[in-house]
Amino acid sequence: MTYYDLLIVNEGKTLRTPAMDRSHALSIFGKELGIKLMLEGGDMVSVAYLLDEWEIGPHWVNCTIPLYEQG
Repeated sequence: MTYYDLLIVNEGKTLRTPAMDRSHALSIFGKELGIKLMLEGGDMVSVAYLLDEWEIGPHWVNCTIPLYEQG
C-alpha cells in the first residue's frame, strides 16, 4: 500500500494516511478537512496544500505535488 502526506501550508501541519491511490488519498484528506481536493487547479501562488506519495521504507517528507480546493 502507498502512503500519503498532506502538508497544509498555511498551518504548517502535516496529515498522513495509507491509501490505494492518489484519488483515494484526496478523498480521505478531503473528508478530514471538510473540503474537496483536486490535483489540478488555479494559480500556483494560492496553493494551500501539498501532497507527498511514498512506499514503506525510509522516508523524508517531501511534499511537492500541488493540490487545490474545489469550490
